[in-house]
Amino acid sequence: MTLKPFSWETSHLVSMDQFQREDIELIFRRTQELETNLFPVDKEKFSQMVLASLFFEPSTRTRLSFEVAMLRLGGQVLKLPDIESLSLSKGESLEDTIRVLGAYANIIILRHPSEEALQLACRYSSVPIINAGDGCDEHPTQALLDLYTIQKEKGSIDGLKIAIVGDLKHARVVHSLLKGLTKFKVDLKLVSPPELKVPEPFLRKLEEQNLNYVETPDLESVIGEIDILYVVMLQHHRISDPHQLEQLKRKYYVIDRKLVQKGQSNLMILHPMVRREELSPEVDELPQAAYFRQVRNGVSVRMALLSLMLG
Repeated sequence: MTLKPFSWETSHLVSMDQFQREDIELIFRRTQELETNLFPVDKEKFSQMVLASLFFEPSTRTRLSFEVAMLRLGGQVLKLPDIESLSLSKGESLEDTIRVLGAYANIIILRHPSEEALQLACRYSSVPIINAGDGCDEHPTQALLDLYTIQKEKGSIDGLKIAIVGDLKHARVVHSLLKGLTKFKVDLKLVSPPELKVPEPFLRKLEEQNLNYVETPDLESVIGEIDILYVVMLQHHRISDPHQLEQLKRKYYVIDRKLVQKGQSNLMILHPMVRREELSPEVDELPQAAYFRQVRNGVSVRMALLSLMLG
């Protein structure tokens, strides 16, 4: 798909590539205005707006935070049944389903295991579509709330040393975050087993923007120098070879209290969730743990995004 420069009221939100730094900073400002009640939400206007969530993969935080965001703006949420209860299960095409939703809703939130399906939906939709995750490719609104959390907690993104740890090959949240970080001046540590390194196209994106990065499988070698530790789970549902999956599980990273204590006192730990064994619950009570605040920020960031895209 050829991505055009982003237009707030007419574009589909597919990729972080569509944003300039000033677009991201505008979202940050609107989010702060909403959090401090400085932005007067025209709930009467939003009362006529309808959001539809079409999810072909499971979701807790993304789907619910978008729906809560729309309700807090004063809008409405079209309650869609499970995919199995839609006419898609009878053979209706995705493009026809999207055309129907466009007749009922003002904006569509779409998650699909296929990047091609997202592109097809955007081609046929008469209303804006927001990508809520397309296979292993991207999840742009997760990156927006991740960046906002860093900005809010640290005061600035520029100048930070950030380690992104785990399955960097399959985690779409990582791919969008990397694209978002190219708009800022940061130092990246990409920590993963060799089998789960960042795909080459995303590394080229970093190089095109002259962003400093180092790839390493050794988390302990960088833990003492970083400001942000961003952890993702092993994307077990994306790995089809059971033998490889078991091997990766045995050598995957575990963030526990002992490891955190090797970092700086002002280290901030982020995780987009779902978490599994890679992030121990014993870390939850430490001051470095910011991932549940990160979850809460998802509502306000998505409120900001909806308010901008719906005018």
